[in-house]
Amino acid sequence: MKGKYLLNNLKEKDKHDGITLICTFSRAVLVPYFFAAFRKLKLPRQPIHLIIYDNTQDEVLKKALLDQLERLPSSFKSVRMYKSYLKGRGSIAGSGNEQFKNSKLWNIWLMWLKMKGMIHTETFFVLEDDTICPPNAFIRLMGLLHRNPRVGFATAIETGRSSMPWVPVRLGVHHVKMKGMKVLERHSLDPNTKGVVPIDAAGVYCFAARTKAYLSGFTGYDPVSLKVPFFALDNVLTWNMKHNGWEILADFSLWCSHLEVTGARIIAFSKDQAIETSDIWLPQYNNYATNVEIKNKSHRPRKHRVKKFAQSWEL
Repeated sequence: MKGKYLLNNLKEKDKHDGITLICTFSRAVLVPYFFAAFRKLKLPRQPIHLIIYDNTQDEVLKKALLDQLERLPSSFKSVRMYKSYLKGRGSIAGSGNEQFKNSKLWNIWLMWLKMKGMIHTETFFVLEDDTICPPNAFIRLMGLLHRNPRVGFATAIETGRSSMPWVPVRLGVHHVKMKGMKVLERHSLDPNTKGVVPIDAAGVYCFAARTKAYLSGFTGYDPVSLKVPFFALDNVLTWNMKHNGWEILADFSLWCSHLEVTGARIIAFSKDQAIETSDIWLPQYNNYATNVEIKNKSHRPRKHRVKKFAQSWEL
């Protein structure tokens, strides 16, 4: 079944005005947590075109999102809810990892391609369903765009995640070494970094972007033919923005919680679980050494587990 809008009150005369805010979903269990945080987000609602993107065929998720939309104030410039009806695919591990089109990242890639045609405003903002961001994230990140016309992408900080609680994880903001569009090294930044810093690549979980900059990330980018490693799908997209002349920034005053759904619980990962790591291409093995922790000579052994909830997990 082809995707379609379940709600759409966008007016042709208004579509280029204001800011687009896109919230992407694939799991019904996260909906109440996401919207509890969303209601705390400081937003100038009147200029915002809100898009709720349901990238599944899950009817339970559809109902949960429609219920939440009914409860939101009707002060947005427009509201659209799109459902892709894409069939779920394999995980990024195991057999589904052998072919990109058989992995769950294929559906994410198709969503990104579809979203390009939904954004008509000069700037936009994206939140993923497993991201709980600070209330001031929208205002701060949009401010970084507006202060410098050369900035094309500005992101909050989020870590990776794991099905095992409390284990150390990397950040989703990186410096990279590339050869063409091949990743030779991906260095995830030190979690003790301060301020707003330039980066080479990032995840796409909580960010503000200029539409022109975002579209430039797709220029010449085909993850299938380029055999982009699964861990770098979004990193190569954002690196390509910088490669095409845009600055991309990470704001270390904005720490998000990254939620991991397991069969028994939802785990929140944030700064307290973060370490500095690298992924390095090993041509002699035709493979990557991944998640290598960066250590200096005075490095003290780190506890395997840090039993502390992420700071923004107060819903």
